[in-house]
Amino acid sequence: MSKRAKIIAMVQLPPPMHGAAKMNRHAIDALSRVFDLHVIEMHFSKDLSDIGRPTFGKVFHAIWLALRLICTLPASRAFYICFAPRGAAYYRDSLYVLIAKLFRVPAIIHLHGRGLPAMRQTRFSAWFQKGVFSDQTVILLGETLRSEITGLNCASTIIANCLDDDAFAKPVSEHWKPQTPLRLLWLSNLFRAKGLETLLAACALLDNQNIAFELTIAGASGDINPPMLRELLHSYGIDANTRYIGPATAHERKILFRSTDLFVFPTNYANEAQPLVVLEAMASGIPVITSAIATLPEFVIHGQTGWLCRPNGPEKLAQTIIDVTRSADTTHQVRVNARSVCETRFTRDRFTKEIISTIRNAMR
Repeated sequence: MSKRAKIIAMVQLPPPMHGAAKMNRHAIDALSRVFDLHVIEMHFSKDLSDIGRPTFGKVFHAIWLALRLICTLPASRAFYICFAPRGAAYYRDSLYVLIAKLFRVPAIIHLHGRGLPAMRQTRFSAWFQKGVFSDQTVILLGETLRSEITGLNCASTIIANCLDDDAFAKPVSEHWKPQTPLRLLWLSNLFRAKGLETLLAACALLDNQNIAFELTIAGASGDINPPMLRELLHSYGIDANTRYIGPATAHERKILFRSTDLFVFPTNYANEAQPLVVLEAMASGIPVITSAIATLPEFVIHGQTGWLCRPNGPEKLAQTIIDVTRSADTTHQVRVNARSVCETRFTRDRFTKEIISTIRNAMR
């Protein structure tokens, strides 16, 4: 039996739970199948509201991880890292890649978000970023993100996110028919940039037009906490139509999808790349309305596998919700198409094969 190549993986793993952390778990499971995998966990935040807040404790922890990396690199064939494309974490992760370069260990940089162009606006910052990325391998989530690495002299490959195998357990069979009142779902961590207020404003417009609806909001606190959410609901006059149930487990998410008419996610998050929750809703057979940003238009094809709206546009969002409910036959076909796309392009088996192949190519 041949000796397995040793590689290092620096990743964030749950908790807290977010899309990148979940995909990191899938990556670790895949790579451990064929490599001697040494995981260095980048655990900097206790909860979602702590993400992005620099502290002395985080700085010392980052230095400690750098020392661990230095001790581990000499015997390693490759270095896989979930790379933060913006903010203070960008410089931290750049340091880790540069350390790997010093040891002549190839880095595989997995970008789960957007933001690299904003970090190279000056001559010095562009020179620094090119020094980090040149001659390395970058994993992008979709073709629309190619601009993230323009001019960086790096190899690249597209590996889309994947879904758990049980996401496809329930077939799309029954014909779609909206309930009265219309059941709407917003499922994500409570960040303003995820479009929650856009949805609340759209729901207020529905209420003004006497369109009956029930909105369910699920997710952990971010820069919006439950008291702030209650104030927002009251200010939009839809507190009687809306319930907030807090964070939802994987099992609870499945129940929510089964009891929902429409999943609405008008995100405008600057770091958004390929939100897993949209894929989960599509795989569950729930019609999806989301934003035309990042890689979303690559698989949410307007009027074919879902509907796209521009961010921060509550009027258009409200009208799209109305239009979707008025054509049940079309909406049913759209959700069947969406499920088919997920079954073809976002399986875990496909993800496993592609990420293993990418690491092997980088080692060569």
